Amino acid sequence: MYKYVLFFLIFSASCSSKDKQFCECLSVGDELNKETSQFFDKAPTEEDHKRINELKNRKNEACKNYTEMGGEEMRKRKAECEDN
Repeated sequence: MYKYVLFFLIFSASCSSKDKQFCECLSVGDELNKETSQFFDKAPTEEDHKRINELKNRKNEACKNYTEMGGEEMRKRKAECEDN
């Protein structure tokens, strides 16, 4: 019984093509976009600037491996993030 459970867990992990770091990159980017979109209606405060800089730093860190990735590959990985 344990052999089947172990096999299933290994098989599940190997079949998952979802790139978790890329999904984090998308998530932080969405969060940054949401945060900055409010400044169409109001001027950012000093606290807002700090929050934006923090999000920019998180996004730069999360997305650093994807700066040279082509559009088609990005769309494919984005779809995989949305599917799971």
